[in-house]
Amino acid sequence: MNILFFLPLIAALILSACSEMPAGLGGHEAPSAASSKPTAASDEITQCADQVKKLPLQDHPPSSVKPSVDLLYWCTKAAEKGDARSQFVLAGLYEQGTFGPANQQEAIRWYKASASSGFADAQFKVGQVFGLGEGVPIDKAEATRWYLKAAGQGHLEAMYYMGYRYEHGKGTHKDFAEALKWYGRAAEHGNRQGMAGLGSLYLLGHGVPQNQVEAYKWFNLAAVSGDKDPIGQRDKLARTLSKSQLAEGQHLASEWAKQHPLDKKP
Repeated sequence: MNILFFLPLIAALILSACSEMPAGLGGHEAPSAASSKPTAASDEITQCADQVKKLPLQDHPPSSVKPSVDLLYWCTKAAEKGDARSQFVLAGLYEQGTFGPANQQEAIRWYKASASSGFADAQFKVGQVFGLGEGVPIDKAEATRWYLKAAGQGHLEAMYYMGYRYEHGKGTHKDFAEALKWYGRAAEHGNRQGMAGLGSLYLLGHGVPQNQVEAYKWFNLAAVSGDKDPIGQRDKLARTLSKSQLAEGQHLASEWAKQHPLDKKP
């Protein structure tokens, strides 16, 4: 499991956290003598990464998961050293209350620290914090600022978010050309939401000439990738197309899929 994307797992881990773990995060203890200790070649950052690697995959039965308090100890040490990835991990532990009561303000503090160091996942998360008002007042402009930073680093979800925000004027001005750009970049890397976004632009003629065949192509690609929402749009559009148009749309989608990745996650 990539250590940078384990946070969705943390929510499942909460249910099985050990009852003997610290009640809060304010006074964590050093790991037991039996646990690994840093050497000249193994500092706090390496220890934090090693602890994260020990977390099970998402399909692991949550009831059997008991994360070690060493995860908290070493990631705190590494975060305090200024390591952006460790700060991101620590923020997730605070947010989910993995080792005690959830602490949204501490989570935000560490997410911001990680984001300010340029870590794209943290920048996207800070965008969500301001966009959804998670522990802070909703600030759509601030959310957009952080999404844009993450998108600029190639974060796929952030690219889609920027496309959506430019298309609908959320936290920024409406700009269909920018929406087309960000949806396109997300789609090029297999993001199905970006594909669906392109479908909408072509269907409505926003920033591009209206083109139902092209819209069908993108809705079809998004649907094949596993996005259920565009299925209805694709099928509704298909009923308005001629047989030749439908065949063309399917051909265009097939040719595009041969040369680009498709995100087929459930």
